[in-house]
Amino acid sequence: MERDTLGKRLRERREQAGVSQTALAKQTGIIQRDLSLLERGKKHVWVDTLVRLADALGCSLDYLVGLTDDPTPAKKRPRPRTAAPVG
Repeated sequence: MERDTLGKRLRERREQAGVSQTALAKQTGIIQRDLSLLERGKKHVWVDTLVRLADALGCSLDYLVGLTDDPTPAKKRPRPRTAAPVG
């Protein structure tokens, strides 16, 4: 994962949503200073933090880390049916 890609996409999605760094930090439980460092590609990040950011920004984790260019979150797959017991 490129930290520059993550930072650019975080800032882009946050600005599109019209949310300040302070507001996003409060919503996700991240320190505003750390969010600023993330956006500038100056900080490593834990996966659980990325998940919280993706949820708050309404985009997929794959988009934030640069694995796809489609920010749309994946739809939840339906639960598989369980077969009736035999016998």
